[in-house]
Amino acid sequence: MPESPALMEALAAEFAPTAARLQSQDIYWLGFNGWMTDRLSASIMDGTLDAKDIGPQAWAIYASSVWGGVELRRLREKWDSAPAMPDAVVQQAAARLARSQQDMAEKMTLRLNALAGGPASCLSILPTLIRDDSTTGPVHGMAYNAGVQVVKTEDPPVGRRRPQRPAKPSSVRINVRDFMRVDYDLPSPLYLKVWRSKFEGAVTGNPDAYEKIIRGEPGQENLRDLWKRAVLLGLKTWGGESNDKWSDAYFEGALHWSSVLNFGLEAMGLATFVALINQDPEAARRAVLVNTLYVGATPGWGVGLFDKNATLPAKA
Repeated sequence: MPESPALMEALAAEFAPTAARLQSQDIYWLGFNGWMTDRLSASIMDGTLDAKDIGPQAWAIYASSVWGGVELRRLREKWDSAPAMPDAVVQQAAARLARSQQDMAEKMTLRLNALAGGPASCLSILPTLIRDDSTTGPVHGMAYNAGVQVVKTEDPPVGRRRPQRPAKPSSVRINVRDFMRVDYDLPSPLYLKVWRSKFEGAVTGNPDAYEKIIRGEPGQENLRDLWKRAVLLGLKTWGGESNDKWSDAYFEGALHWSSVLNFGLEAMGLATFVALINQDPEAARRAVLVNTLYVGATPGWGVGLFDKNATLPAKA
């Protein structure tokens, strides 16, 4: 991922009017990161991004994720007034970070090689990517991230909303029953609406191909089961006491911008199915591009949260 300070400065300037309206500047990097995923996903999904430009854009997502993690780490230190983590915990976190960064590098190489091979190469890699059961998976990613929002806002048995948090029914809606469906209490961007429509057309036009993709090859996990696992994993993350000490501004910002971040993840999943059902190389190219964009998102947050050497830049 080649660094591009000029791209980051241009994006920060474009984000500035939104930044000025944030509830608190304590959530600047959280907001910038979420806004950026939506902004860059749009240029991919509408077909205007050239594959040669994905490296700097993926770096921008990774870097802003790191800074979002640093921002949250510093806020947690202020909210908790807690002593430093024990050495054993620090060592475990460092080991996890090393594995995460190696995994990120391998995933990035795989996707960049597919993009270099052209649209047909992208189409050939999608059967592998669609069963990726991590936050970069076209099915797993959107389901997990949406589940994380539900656990914070819904009452039991659906979520684990804390009594001090306001009720937000169906702020984000996802469940284990409705495969590939997420609803948001936010306006959906045009690119997401377009790919929802394309997905419905592909599934309606060739339901047998759709079900065959879901079933997979003998021995592979059914994608409906993968979806269920991802939703349930999301419902175990960042709920309950984990957000007890967050400020109201951070809680509200995390819900909003994490929902915005899910727009691109959902578009990725929809485009992956469209490409595979219709055997459409151009849809495959866009699916792999947006997948590449998100490869560093979750690892970046981990670096920011747990690597004490990670610091914030000056705001543009």
